Amino acid sequence: MELGLKGKRALVTAASRGLGRASALALAAEGACVAVAGRNPEAMASLVEELRAAGASDVCPVRMDLTDRSSLKPGVDQAVERFGGLDIFVGNTGGPVSAPFLDVPREGWEAALNESLLPMVDLCHAVLPHMQANRWGRIIFITTVGVKIVQPNMVLSDSVRLAVVGLAKSLSIEFAHEGIMVNCLCPGPFATDRMEYLVRSSMERDGLDRKAAEALWLEEVPVGKFGNPEDFGAIVATLASERAGFITGTAIALDGGKSRAY
Repeated sequence: MELGLKGKRALVTAASRGLGRASALALAAEGACVAVAGRNPEAMASLVEELRAAGASDVCPVRMDLTDRSSLKPGVDQAVERFGGLDIFVGNTGGPVSAPFLDVPREGWEAALNESLLPMVDLCHAVLPHMQANRWGRIIFITTVGVKIVQPNMVLSDSVRLAVVGLAKSLSIEFAHEGIMVNCLCPGPFATDRMEYLVRSSMERDGLDRKAAEALWLEEVPVGKFGNPEDFGAIVATLASERAGFITGTAIALDGGKSRAY
């Protein structure tokens, strides 16, 4: 199926690894122009070459620290200057620490807000005018299946990312008449560095061996395995495409059946 992404201009944040990287590669494979934002210059340089090899029409590395507000709009401006505009924004962030509620100090909550919610607010302020100018746009927030089914020791992620879902729903109502679709993807356990951190956290906190720790994260997943990031990227490309012009305000679980909600 032709997705109509060739030449579309995209920005993906926290793109150097994990689901952000998979999203950028999927957009590149469809011929999009892809700006990738991250903090690690070496990782970004390697990703740029991969994106070119995958088929991107153009690639623009953007140095952006999501916890540094002063780097956000300049990063968007850099991508816009390179591409001449912006059509697609994939908002990905690093995940908050894994811990039970009583082990999280006030500073932990503030850090989670400053990493996972407030940068998305600032970035939407920066990207929306460019989409409004074209009366076409796609905003996709990468959140967590925890917004649908609460997970043990994930109070920060489940709480703060639920606020991102609320942001997306509000934006979807405000901007649909301008051709701008806003959705969330809610991943379960995918085979990423983030999942490795969560498995190791379970091992250390609960005294489990690796097999038991992995089973802890998979016991409620009917598929019985960790997801492939490439499959996640394919859904991002579909939601970013011309074919998704009637999908907005949704929070779609990609979780191997973990969440039981409809």
